[in-house]
Amino acid sequence: MISFIVCSVLPYRLEELKTNIKSTIGSNFDYEIIAFDNREYHYGIAKIFNQCAEKAQFENLCFLHEDIAFRSQDWGYIIEKKLQDPNCGIIGFTGSPIKFKSLSSTHPSARLMINHYIQRQPGNKQLFMNSFTEEFDYQPCITIDGMCMFVRKNVWRTHHFDEKLLPGFHGYDLDFSLQVAEHFQNYICGVITVEHFSLGKFSTDWVSATIRLHKEKWKNKLPLYTSSFTKKEVDKLEDDAFYRFIKKVLRTNYPYKEAYKLVKQYWNMTRFQKHSWTLLFKLIETRFLLLKK
Repeated sequence: MISFIVCSVLPYRLEELKTNIKSTIGSNFDYEIIAFDNREYHYGIAKIFNQCAEKAQFENLCFLHEDIAFRSQDWGYIIEKKLQDPNCGIIGFTGSPIKFKSLSSTHPSARLMINHYIQRQPGNKQLFMNSFTEEFDYQPCITIDGMCMFVRKNVWRTHHFDEKLLPGFHGYDLDFSLQVAEHFQNYICGVITVEHFSLGKFSTDWVSATIRLHKEKWKNKLPLYTSSFTKKEVDKLEDDAFYRFIKKVLRTNYPYKEAYKLVKQYWNMTRFQKHSWTLLFKLIETRFLLLKK
């Protein structure tokens, strides 16, 4: 039994999702779909998820985007069985086994990402993102991307989405993952396949939410990880995660002066490694393009 919770802005996508769940979840499997039409209210997603979870009649929840589809059959029973494990936190389909102290997203390291999903690409192409082998049905992780997150209602009750700190549409999944990971084991599922139709976008709102989340809530609690790493490994991965974050920042319209502070911080952290020059040149290029507008 699962209650699906969706923040909807595209009615046709929602109808496709409803049809997909009905045809794949499994015969005689009890579920409900609680869809919040946000075209009029424009509430933040954390607020919507909390309000809808309160109304859910089942003890298993699924917070998901309306632009996904399940590509496996009878998966409802599989998820339900795993959620019965008392130590099980969130089950998702892409995430990371480590969250660094440095500014970073739910995917802080390209090398350490754990994936099992299909990503729809431009030109209607499909890319199967899979880091699993036949040895594992689930892999432990810390962070989980918000495109699809299964969790027991009793876990959510003690780890609500943070509406006050995150009033918009970004950072909610990172924060929720970290809250739950402090007390339960999160997992990436390798026995069920989902397809995600849209590519993620980075914006100034995303940058601001990520920075606010780190500075005001998590800076003294990180890093968190599922495997043991040496201090040298963690330091190197911390640098790489911060580098990847700043690269994303420089693809947005984030204020130049604030972006400069991040690049300067990276220079001080890494003692002028080669990536420092990459970021500096990119920052100068960004500044030049702004002046031309």
